[in-house]
Amino acid sequence: MKKVTIIALMVITIASSAFAGDNNALDFKGADAFKKSFPQASEVSFTVKKDFTEVNFTWHSLKLQAFFDRQGNYIGLSREISVKDLPLSYIMNINKEYKGFDITEAIEFDHSENGLSYYVTVIKEDRKYVLNVATDGSISVFKKMKS
Repeated sequence: MKKVTIIALMVITIASSAFAGDNNALDFKGADAFKKSFPQASEVSFTVKKDFTEVNFTWHSLKLQAFFDRQGNYIGLSREISVKDLPLSYIMNINKEYKGFDITEAIEFDHSENGLSYYVTVIKEDRKYVLNVATDGSISVFKKMKS
């Protein structure tokens, strides 16, 4: 009985680790497009949400997220970047429009239709915002959060 339990645990472990890194185990609308775009992806996991599917993976040592709509169409690709890697003009505009706020996080998002933009988190005392900085440098509040 002990051997059966150990074998069962090994099979479960192997199956879950195979899923985490095997592009062939993906089962969501858009999986074929993902496999074609990122054939060397590893550490792949996905979550089907109400309006989209989020795929987290590593590709060429980069931690990335790809997004697909409910029909399997590619929406875009994101990655966390260092605040210092934001374009200097964006940092200057954020500092001017949100004087006294600290920039704490930055995410680069390459949308399939709208191109490159950034989601930047800023904090000041009890206020915390996620800002969207568009390709043209315009800034809008994407989300207000409690800090």
